[in-house]
Amino acid sequence: MTRPLVSVLLALVFVSRAWFAMAATTEAEFGRGLSAFNAGDFKTAYEAWSPLADANEPRAEAGIGFMYHRGLGLPTDNELAAKWFFRAAEQGQAEGQLMLGLLYFYGTGVPQSYIHSYAWCELAQDFGQSDAQLCRDSAISYLSEADMREGYQMIADLRAKYGRRRN
Repeated sequence: MTRPLVSVLLALVFVSRAWFAMAATTEAEFGRGLSAFNAGDFKTAYEAWSPLADANEPRAEAGIGFMYHRGLGLPTDNELAAKWFFRAAEQGQAEGQLMLGLLYFYGTGVPQSYIHSYAWCELAQDFGQSDAQLCRDSAISYLSEADMREGYQMIADLRAKYGRRRN
């Protein structure tokens, strides 16, 4: 092997090890936050998840969104909840998509919109969130034919922008 190729290979090994170490740290820190959350220690959950959410970790973003939505260790603030759910949702995090759809359904922290609720809950179902069907079906019951056409277009746009889960 030539020296430049060996240098490139060594650099790739170093980068891949660093990436795996970072991923392991992220998993450990998310797990620490989840354990704290499940134990009702919302301060520790927030402390674990906040740096992850700031670094665009979608599960942590959804978790913080839920904490704001329910006032768990943080003041209830549905506008901030919607912000965090949207950040998670746009990365394909199904629970964030479902929660965003529910906020739109009730007009909590976002303008009330059955069309947006339908679209986000449909996308959550695409990404494997089985509870999303109830949200989607509830929103559909309020839509006119014109609203349904708009909803279909919104779903197509969301799928094009944020993808669709592949089974």
